[in-house]
Amino acid sequence: MTKTVARGLSLLLCGTMLAAVPSFAQDAQTGGTLRVVTYEPLCLDQNEGSSRNTQTALQDVYDRLVSEDLEGQFHPWIASEWAISDDGLSYAFTIRDGVLFHDGTALDAEAVRVNLQRWVDDKGAGGVPVESVAVDGNVVTVTLKSAYSPLLHDLSEPVLGFVSPASIEKYSKEDRCTGGPDITVGSGPFKVVARTSGQDLILERNDAYAWAPENAVHDGAAYLDRVELRFLTEDAVRVGAVESDQADIATGIPAIAVEDVEANDSLTLLRTEQPGIPWSFWVNQSKPALADVKVREALRIGVDYPSLIEAVFLGTATPAYSALTPGISFGYDAKLEGSWSYDPAAAAALLDEAGWVVGSDGIREKDGERLSLVSLSAVNWNNQQRELFAQGIQANLQQIGVEFTREVLDFATVDARFKANEYDLVDTSQSAAEPNLLFGAFQSEQLWETNTNWGFVNDPALDAELEAALATTDRDERIGHYVKAQEIIKDNAYLIPIANPQVLIAVNNRVQGVTFGTSGQVGSYYDVWLQQ
Repeated sequence: MTKTVARGLSLLLCGTMLAAVPSFAQDAQTGGTLRVVTYEPLCLDQNEGSSRNTQTALQDVYDRLVSEDLEGQFHPWIASEWAISDDGLSYAFTIRDGVLFHDGTALDAEAVRVNLQRWVDDKGAGGVPVESVAVDGNVVTVTLKSAYSPLLHDLSEPVLGFVSPASIEKYSKEDRCTGGPDITVGSGPFKVVARTSGQDLILERNDAYAWAPENAVHDGAAYLDRVELRFLTEDAVRVGAVESDQADIATGIPAIAVEDVEANDSLTLLRTEQPGIPWSFWVNQSKPALADVKVREALRIGVDYPSLIEAVFLGTATPAYSALTPGISFGYDAKLEGSWSYDPAAAAALLDEAGWVVGSDGIREKDGERLSLVSLSAVNWNNQQRELFAQGIQANLQQIGVEFTREVLDFATVDARFKANEYDLVDTSQSAAEPNLLFGAFQSEQLWETNTNWGFVNDPALDAELEAALATTDRDERIGHYVKAQEIIKDNAYLIPIANPQVLIAVNNRVQGVTFGTSGQVGSYYDVWLQQ
């Protein structure tokens, strides 16, 4: 027997309650160009490289099988309906008729299969236990090796947007990653008409669009003529662009600019808590020094994170104590709040116990090795004034005899360093509405080639909780497993949570219909319109 999921009905309430801005109007106006200043995507073929910035930039270029709303409900999109076997191992998706890629080719069941199979072959399906992907007429069936409860969520994420198989076949990986007109080919409400690396990505309305997700506000083509995404890495430059009316939306507003934006009568500051994993240090336990839990614990209590958060983030973030943020209301363990506090004396004592002796220059040594740690981050991940915060971390750690250096590099270099295991710490955050992020970040087999276990965590008890959470569709059971997982991560200092950030966006008041997406990013521009 199979269980058919009705249109608009959620199998699992695995979303997060994010603040939306319902500024829609029945008299929405058509036309105009939306100007957005934001961060550059890593690669325009997300199968080759992705990030939250990438997914946000491309979410209206590539359609997905299903759509998830802010309440965690799933709605038909390219799949008009779906059925799930009673054992949770088979998902049969009926592909709607008449969907076309921007190059005029059909987004049919075979095109869906090609995309999903590429995800399986090239990325190990991101850790999803896919046994096979098969086509029978207009039905695509995904068969799993073991039950995996977040599958619908994963299939709704922008990273699994569908690329034209003709483009995949015609262009090299390098060409598709750079992208551009006729190369970056999806089926979404906007198509790529210009791409200049390091500068901008220009999207134009797809007038043929007639297959919006069921939960969209309207049908048919998008309201906007164009969306111009300009890439500005400097916070002050992005803020200046929206304040001077050179842009309509600015993402990544720094805390220091909040007061000015809120005082500007022509702008509205939108904010929401970022769901997912907080800004944290992944601690590389393959390095001998960091394999010692005493050293990891010293790094956790040896920095006055709360004071730095107050000084740098100015009320736009809170201290983090869990491997999940409060913004991901499904599974967050609030009992962990306040689990530790700043105690440099105790941190120094732990390092003494671990055998690290203070050297002549104040940096500890052991067996001829200095306690010198390098943290890696990518340019695309470096926002919210994290470089300023890192200066405070460096000063605090130096006081307990730890040399700390933070390197922010282009993603290609960071990727190479990950593959070569040339790092001690990774500092970043991860955004998603699903607590299954913990599986990719900490399950023992989910290393960098397929996922983000940068800490080389290998804990059978933690694996068991994360795997059990995937095997059940019972929401309360899943929460119980994720709570236990967070406790294990905390008890062993596998992650050093730093801050629960807010997502801050400045929007010109003439822009209507802006929302946040399920992962805290700017939502789709499909329903956005401009007051003329």
